[in-house]
Amino acid sequence: MVQADDILARISKLALELKLANLQPQIAACRNQLHAHNGIDVAVFGRFKAGKSSFLNHLTGQAVLPIGVVPLTAVITRLHYGPDEKAEVQFLDGHVETVPVSDIGLFVGENENPENRKQVAAVEVELPELKPFAPLQFVDTPGLGSAFAHNTEVALNWLPNVGAALMAVSSDAPLSERDLALLDKLRRHTPKIVLLLTKADLLTEAQRAEVLSFVTQQLRRKWETELPVFFYSIRPEFTALKAELEQNLLSPLIRNRGEATGQIFRHKLASLVSQTLNYLQIALAAATQAESSRQALREKLAEERRQFDSLREELRVMANQWSAQALEWSLDRLQPAKRELQVQVTVELQMQFAQWRLRLPAFIEAYGHWLHDFLNREISRVSHTQRAMFCEPLVKVRQHLARTLRAFQDRLAEHVKTALGLSLTPHEFNLEVNEPSAPPVAVGVAFDVPLDLLGYLIPMALARPWVERRLYRRARYEVEKNLSRLAADWRNRVSVAIEELRAQAERYARDELATLEQMLAQTNTNELQLRAAIRELEAVQTQLKTE
Repeated sequence: MVQADDILARISKLALELKLANLQPQIAACRNQLHAHNGIDVAVFGRFKAGKSSFLNHLTGQAVLPIGVVPLTAVITRLHYGPDEKAEVQFLDGHVETVPVSDIGLFVGENENPENRKQVAAVEVELPELKPFAPLQFVDTPGLGSAFAHNTEVALNWLPNVGAALMAVSSDAPLSERDLALLDKLRRHTPKIVLLLTKADLLTEAQRAEVLSFVTQQLRRKWETELPVFFYSIRPEFTALKAELEQNLLSPLIRNRGEATGQIFRHKLASLVSQTLNYLQIALAAATQAESSRQALREKLAEERRQFDSLREELRVMANQWSAQALEWSLDRLQPAKRELQVQVTVELQMQFAQWRLRLPAFIEAYGHWLHDFLNREISRVSHTQRAMFCEPLVKVRQHLARTLRAFQDRLAEHVKTALGLSLTPHEFNLEVNEPSAPPVAVGVAFDVPLDLLGYLIPMALARPWVERRLYRRARYEVEKNLSRLAADWRNRVSVAIEELRAQAERYARDELATLEQMLAQTNTNELQLRAAIRELEAVQTQLKTE
């Protein structure tokens, strides 16, 4: 579109004047798409363990991306054609490092880069094997719904950059409510959405037909539409599925990339224009309505402003309640792990005791070293495997805060509808869950000093049965004590993250109210300017619909 830069500049100016900061991500995405030089980002989205990385590895013909039982960190990985195999790691501070492709797991793997402590912004991988797909760029996004909330955050924050989207869903568990929710978000950012039903080898041909029918019905029920659906498997005997995907999806994208890029850009621009028009129309109505209508809305907003302390207190109470409950929540859910570890420490101690032929002081010292190592290993394992449980209060708070914010938005929209007769389209808000890093495991093992001092005077043969019974009890106690300490450490970190969430929610609500107050402040002196802007964007909207 010839005037695209002018249109984006105009919308940017209007967003700045009307203080619509929430439009900035969409504006930036449109600019990026406009200057994409016919390159198309084919982003692969999906829940954790949906087979995204396995699919991309299979497509490239080599194990480029790390796969396994551990989710990726919050790092976007882009793969595209290059004459030489190489990888560039882009860091948040702006510097770039070139690394062997075999080493990218050191930067995108949760084991090697937990919580993205290396501060990686993205990883760019060039592969000669991708020449048949040039200029497509394949983007591996972090898995949604894994134990790591930061993965979901990064994947969702990247949505405005989507060109074409492959939504990976495991064939044996197709289209959950979470999958449908992600599809709904994707539909607002790109018209090019394809369902990729991975792990097709788990199904028979008849079962694949049944799954395809189910998926089609779900899409029709939800949106009265259909999407292209492809089954996929990385197993050698299913190469026909890969050929079908290349022939019916990737090759047409490459062949018609100019048209596809333009279509994606128009889709993004149309969404941005529609949102901006909604704000302009409300601003115009506020500037031209009878004073009685303006006064009615003014009074409603003033009442909301007076009640804002109550809303803020509601958010604070909700956050404080979950922070207070977090420790009890964790301890209650750690009971099975505690019982399992207490059995395990007893069994393993029995094997150790059978091997130790030591005098009492050396026996106790060996026990202390062994128990310290056991607890350090097992408490660290619990911290890792139970991460989702420890952070669940954080997820619950986010859900509650989101519902409260949505109710607040709905109330404001009702005020606008009643006073001005216009619908206020609620803009998307994204409460960023800053999931805490795991606390360090600091194991404490306590001993009875008198027993240690008197050890040389007590014959081991005589004291051994009594000592072993006592040490068994002590080991089980140490398991419980150190699990409680771990839960308390997690609680402290989760509480900080909950407070950050609460502050975000309060800021969203305050900005929403301030935006409406800003619109209401428009006067009839702004009428001509607002009408001109509306006519301009309506013309763009009409043009986009006819192209």
